[in-house]
Formats: sequence, C-alpha cells, structure tokens
Amino acid sequence: MLLSLRSRGRIAALTSISALLAVMTTGVAQAAPPSNDDFDNSTAITALPFSAQQDTGEATEGSDDPFWCQGYHAQGSVWFDYTATENGLLRATTAGSDHATVLAAHVGLRHELRGVTNACDSGENAQITFPATAGTTYHFMVSGYDVAGGALKFAVDTIAPAANDAFAKAEPVSGLPATKTPDLSTASFEADEPDSTCVYNEAQPSVWYAYTTAGPAHSVTARTESYDTAVTVYTGNSLPELRQVACKSYSYGDRAVFRANPGTTYYLRVTGDHGKPVKLDLAEAPPLQAQIDRSPSDATVFDEIRFEARSWAEIDNPLTAEWDFGDGTKAPASTEAVKHHYAADGVYPVTMRATSPDGRTATMTNQVTVNTHDVGITRFDTPSAARAGQSKPITVSVANARYGETVTVVVTKHDGTWWKEVGRLTLAVPARPDRKVQFPFSYTFTNEDALKGKATFRAEAELPYPVRDALPADNEVIAIATTVKPRAASLVMD
Repeated sequence: MLLSLRSRGRIAALTSISALLAVMTTGVAQAAPPSNDDFDNSTAITALPFSAQQDTGEATEGSDDPFWCQGYHAQGSVWFDYTATENGLLRATTAGSDHATVLAAHVGLRHELRGVTNACDSGENAQITFPATAGTTYHFMVSGYDVAGGALKFAVDTIAPAANDAFAKAEPVSGLPATKTPDLSTASFEADEPDSTCVYNEAQPSVWYAYTTAGPAHSVTARTESYDTAVTVYTGNSLPELRQVACKSYSYGDRAVFRANPGTTYYLRVTGDHGKPVKLDLAEAPPLQAQIDRSPSDATVFDEIRFEARSWAEIDNPLTAEWDFGDGTKAPASTEAVKHHYAADGVYPVTMRATSPDGRTATMTNQVTVNTHDVGITRFDTPSAARAGQSKPITVSVANARYGETVTVVVTKHDGTWWKEVGRLTLAVPARPDRKVQFPFSYTFTNEDALKGKATFRAEAELPYPVRDALPADNEVIAIATTVKPRAASLVMD
C-alpha cells in the first residue's frame, strides 16, 4: 500500500513523540534512591562534629528496618554510622529539615540491631542524646514521619555532660525555697548509683544536688513537676555509702519530705528520661496540720470511743500520736488508732501530740462531752383476749434513771405485712430510779382482727432529736399476741 508524503510525515512525528515519552518515563522510573538508602551502604562518620544535607525524597524502606522507634510512621530510611573514639555523650539531630523525621540510634549487626536506650525521637526537630562507649559503632536510622522524605539536615556531635551529672559534682543548694530546671538530656547514669524505692528504671539518667543547713533542724519538701521523673534523698559520703532518706516519683501535688539536721549533707538525685524537661522544687515543709478524729461524736458511758490522729497532707502521714484523755489516763505513742472508755458523764479535755515521719510536731486539744441518755420500757400491758368492737386499755411503763426526759411512746399493730401506728403519746419522764411513768392507750379491736384471730402490738419509746438513747435495745417491746374473736351475738343483734 502506498502512503502519501503527508501521511509519512505524520507517522514520523508520532514515532519521535513516542520515543521521547519513553525516554522521559524511563528517566522517572530509574530515579536513584540516596546512596545511604540501605544499611549496608551507610554513610560513615569519620570525625565529629559531623553534618550532612541530602535529598531523601526517593528513600525506600528496607524489609528489615528496625520497627521499635515509631515504626508505624517511619517511611523511607537512610543510614549513618559512627564508631565512638571515647566515652561521652553523643547528640544527633535533624533540626533544619523541611519535614518531620524519625531518628533512632542502634548497635549490633544487621538483622540483630538493638535500639539504644532513650535514643528515639520524632517530629519537626528530632533530637536524641545518649551515652556512647569508646569502640562501639552506632547506627543512625533517619526516616520521614508519615512522608517518604525531603530535604534532610542531619548532624552528630559530642556534648558536654551536665555540670552536676556526677555525684561528686553535686550542685549545692544555698537556701530555701529553691527551683532547679536540670537538662536530663545531658545527664547519664553512674555505675554505682544506689537503688531508689520510687524509681522503677534504675538506669535512668540523673543529676545531683546537695543541701546542708547550718541552722536549726527543719523539714524540707522536694518534688519534681514532670511526668515519669522522681527525686530521691540520700545521706552518705560516696555512692556506695548512700542511704535513702526519702523518695517520691512525680504525681500531682505529691512531695518527698525529710528532716535536715545541722551539719549533715543531704544529696538529692533527680531522675527521668533523656530529653525530658524537669523542674525541681525545694521548700521548707509547712507546719503539721494534725486533727483529732473520734467516733462516736456523741459519746456515752456505754461507748468505747475511738481516737485517731489524722492529716489530709500525704507528707504528714503516718502520724504517731500520744494521748491524754483528760480523766487521768493516757496512751503511749502509736501510729494506730486508740480506744478509751469514760466511766462517768462530763466534759473531758483530750490532748493529742502528733509527730510526722520527718519529725514535725503538733499539739491539739479537743473537748469531748460524754452525755448518757437512757430510758427503757419496763412493762407493756396488752389484753390477752378481746372481741371485735371492744375497746380495751394498753399501758406502756417507761423508766428513767439519769436526766429528766421528754419521751414519746408509739404503739403500732402488725397488719400482716407492716407495723401500723395505732397510738402516740408524749409525756415528761423524770429521772427517778424507783419510779415508772405509765403511758395509757386504748384500742378498739376490729373485724379484721377477728378474721386473723389475733392482734400483735409493739411499743417504742423515743427521745427527741438529736438526743440519742445510749441503750436502744430496751426501747422496743413486742407484746404477746391478743386473741381476738368475732363480735358477741348480742353486739351483732344491736
């Protein structure tokens, strides 16, 4: 088939365009990843300080890239390695990059890499600081945080430790109150650092402070104001000799407290994760705010009163208390609640002398009133038998041997389900051991009583609120049931 010149020209032009597109497409597909994209081609850092800038936009993820540091967000990794020439702190950072990064340090061989403790960070200016050991090779993996990469800036250098990183260089605290803001990212852990009862990761970096008072003995509070940090107080002259005096990990409002004696140096160790901002507050402890807790509050001679020393402040507890009950008896110092029985009514000055674990003291006196009210039902007379329609007397006798009382007697009858009131009477009952006051009532028996065949009555003696009867057990009596028969024939005919 013959083609015109115009057709041949069109075919040639299309062929040239296709070839050009093929070249362009091939160029995009073959864009090379960074030279240090793979662990085995890591960029060697031969001297410090070190800094590098590179485009990591084409970085890829290795199938064996460590996952421990923000693995779900890390994308497109590049690698750097450095063999430490001396012991000290290393700091690596991606500050200045145009994208968020994930930065982590590792030791070991490929497929056996282990993350360096606290050497993981992510964000716009990721930064890690960790103690390095001479002769150890550290492998830095830098990834994009939820992005493949971009314009990366990476730097590594040694950094001087905190001035008070070592116990021997503890920073003196000259007076109270004092606030310190140590940088734990430049702190390390000394091999002989003592244990602490409130620190669960004993290898955390630490800084040290020293407090000595020349004045009178006083109590000091110490607290950190950052999550997952702690302050521990010790005495002793060297790390192996240190003995814990107090300890408190961070919690809202919680403080460690210790007694500072003149001439004794107290060492405060602040611990936490690398890079965590920390604030340490030291102050003189507030006065002891001890209170007397007693039960019951309206005591009688029949009660055994429970006394306990209390404080709402955690640093005050557990309190040790000595007691003077005001009736000639005392109780020795104890951290437990004590009980006491008064033989007679009266007002007694109860004095408590409380001592906190750190030695602060407080004395408090409360007036305890012992007032015994006691009335009792001595006799409950109800008819033994009755017929429906008959009215018969019911009498309740009440005794009182202590104070003149106003007593209300309530008579109820059981309706098969509950007690229903059938009478109420209030009378004065003088305090006379040899005399009883009778409360007279009258009850008309009903056909319902006759259907049941009986009526059961209950009498209750009540004192007006807020007076409490000391022995309520004798304030209630249930009588023997009254036999109830139907109305007599003459009554029915009438």
